Amino acid sequence: MKKNFLFLSVMAALFLISCSDSDKFKDNNEFKIDFYIFYESFEYRNKPYIYVYANISPRGGEEDYYYYYWIIDEERFYEREVEINVPYGEHFVKFVLIDSFGDVLSESAVIRVDEPLKIAQLSPIQEYKAARTDTIKFQYKISGIDKWEEEPQVMVYVSKDEDVWENGKPIKDNFLAPPFNEQVYYWGVKALAKQDTAFSEIRSVWIKN
Repeated sequence: MKKNFLFLSVMAALFLISCSDSDKFKDNNEFKIDFYIFYESFEYRNKPYIYVYANISPRGGEEDYYYYYWIIDEERFYEREVEINVPYGEHFVKFVLIDSFGDVLSESAVIRVDEPLKIAQLSPIQEYKAARTDTIKFQYKISGIDKWEEEPQVMVYVSKDEDVWENGKPIKDNFLAPPFNEQVYYWGVKALAKQDTAFSEIRSVWIKN
């Protein structure tokens, strides 16, 4: 199943005469190429991909240009449509079209492929047994923070029932101190970033009689 992390589109309708040094080409001042470039990054089976597509509409027919290609990072692809597995991070994408006069028309962009936020709960373990005099410290690890993102807002939620996200409340300083009013507590971690939101699994902590 695809999950979109970024969508960027560029519409270009440029007169190639503006970049031509050819006297022959300057005589053909009505020649024009319209093209639409579509960029998308998505994740499929836990692997990130980039998909690019160029729809070329020459005003005089396909004989008006020689060839075209994509550059993704440092690799060339001589196709209008490319789908490629990439690592998370920033990727340079460029579409190049060469016309029959040797003029070059291009569009480029930097695509950011966001790594999903992930939460690893460290302690306490599931169904941990705590004494009534214990202070329960909730520990976790956040991963998937991209270099262009700010640190996410992270909150530990605690509830007396398993519906933590609906009935739980965020706690201060990530710990519970006695006295305890319930025999069992449920807890989870929520991380909020500009591009993503992550939820941990729900764990329980039991209070010994």
